[in-house]
Amino acid sequence: MGEHKRNTFIVSKALMNFVFAAVLTAAATQLAHTADSMIVGHTVGPDAVSAINLVLPFVEVLNCMGFLICFGANAMCAQAIGSGDKEKVAKIFTTTIITVMTLGLAVSLVISIYSWEIVDYLSDQPRLDQMAYDYIHHYAMGGWLQMLSYGLCLFVATDGKPRMVTRAVVGGAVINGIMDVTLIWILGMGVEGAAFGSLSMFLVNILLLSNYLRKPISSYKLQWPGKNFFRIFIFNIKEGAPVTLSNSLMAITILLLNYIVGTYLGADGLFLWSVCLQMLLLSYVFIDGIIESLFAVGGVLVGERDLRGLSILVRKALVLTGSLVTILIVFMYIPGLVAHLFGVHEGTLVTELNRVLRIFALMLIPFATTQILLSSYQLVGHEKTSVTTATAQTFFMVVTVWVVAELENVELWWGFVLACVGVLILQLMFTFMRSKAVHDAISPLTMIPESTKDYTFDRSIKYEENDVHQALDEIDQFMKTAQVRSDVRFDINLCCEELMTNIAQFSEGHVIHHSFDVHLCCNSEGIYVTLKDAGKPFDPIQAGKMSDKNIGKENYQHLGLRLVTNIIPDINYKYMYGQNTVFIHKAYNSKE
Repeated sequence: MGEHKRNTFIVSKALMNFVFAAVLTAAATQLAHTADSMIVGHTVGPDAVSAINLVLPFVEVLNCMGFLICFGANAMCAQAIGSGDKEKVAKIFTTTIITVMTLGLAVSLVISIYSWEIVDYLSDQPRLDQMAYDYIHHYAMGGWLQMLSYGLCLFVATDGKPRMVTRAVVGGAVINGIMDVTLIWILGMGVEGAAFGSLSMFLVNILLLSNYLRKPISSYKLQWPGKNFFRIFIFNIKEGAPVTLSNSLMAITILLLNYIVGTYLGADGLFLWSVCLQMLLLSYVFIDGIIESLFAVGGVLVGERDLRGLSILVRKALVLTGSLVTILIVFMYIPGLVAHLFGVHEGTLVTELNRVLRIFALMLIPFATTQILLSSYQLVGHEKTSVTTATAQTFFMVVTVWVVAELENVELWWGFVLACVGVLILQLMFTFMRSKAVHDAISPLTMIPESTKDYTFDRSIKYEENDVHQALDEIDQFMKTAQVRSDVRFDINLCCEELMTNIAQFSEGHVIHHSFDVHLCCNSEGIYVTLKDAGKPFDPIQAGKMSDKNIGKENYQHLGLRLVTNIIPDINYKYMYGQNTVFIHKAYNSKE
């Protein structure tokens, strides 16, 4: 009921509030790494850029460990926040921090100890070996800092503070830049300085974000999970596995493509591939930022059982991804600009790089689209489809590039384009056929269910008294249709009337020209209500509690909010993604 009256304003605002902070965060992180390559390219030479690229797959191993431990845990925390389960949030958070500290240190130590063996395995270019060792050996010493920093960024952003994460990461990136200039340029430490500069960024992130986590407003508390530790750990790994696999396959892809390009095109070809790879990783600035937004905002919507909102979110994310990646493509088509940034100013290498970049850029849109759709599949429980598609993308890219490299008069760079376009076409064909085959209707693009077994109500409400009253009548009729008990229906009607009227009366500014959302879900566990508005921050629960102290005083306010908190104890408020969000749960044992 009410689905035809749901608009996109609130969901879009949540996405935009989160995504630009997430993109800026990812941009600051990636640009810090890219700056390492640029600075060593200018001070040490193109071989230093190639050396860092050679060991990049093992830097990706650390990334993958962070994804595996933290990404799924964060998605589960988002759903628990959406359903108001504070104890579950605390136990998941505690389990994750303990896991990162133990496994992270172990993996970092192993990579650092076996750095020479790793370089010997990866490199068949002797002139690059020493620089590759210097980078991976020193970077791995603090690899656990990267994993912990990544996890804290996810948790704080999901808690409605993406801009705080941005400030922390930008601060870390500034420190990284200062350390790069000092260690690489002034002290002449070369690639070792680049490694230490990156680690300093992660340390700053951890220090700044830890300060927020200690505050009372944080949703994350340390609570020992007891005998549930192992179960939570396994569940976190299961949830994080599809994204981790995608990133692990990226590391494998880089490793194999390094070998293919080096075999067919030599050291100069490796430099061209290194620059193309940096452009691909820059596209991940947008892709990762939007994926993080999907899992944070989308996870909360899943916890609220709001499938309509989730569908709106994914469609907006696809459009936004295409727009942002197009900006990078335009950047790559500017003659000589990218070459200059990586320390190559003239000669045939500049001409060749310009030509190669224009071919390589054609793969970015289909590649990014596949990544966003993979996240959509995982959000609604289609992990197998997500894993299969991620695996296919790696297989197709490596095989296609190798096959094209074997052909005469066709450059291997076209293999990247053909692989990404081919995977996207197969992906769309599969999801379309799946949507026709399953009993319950799902979207042929995103695989999001178009209906649910629960009774649900969606409504966008104008900041007008008449529309509020009409919506309240519809809510009452919805609960009658869902056969909600009369006493529960009375309580929910009273709470919705007070909260919705309060939103309409006290919201100010340009927001009143838009709307706020109400979502109800009825199932065997009771009735869930979520109210979201983009007005100024206002905590109705705190206002209701404060009213107890003001009874009998002049200009006494918020008596209705006091009644709401007394009628329904299970009510929570959170200001997140630039919106006031109120969660209500009313349990009942039977229907009328």
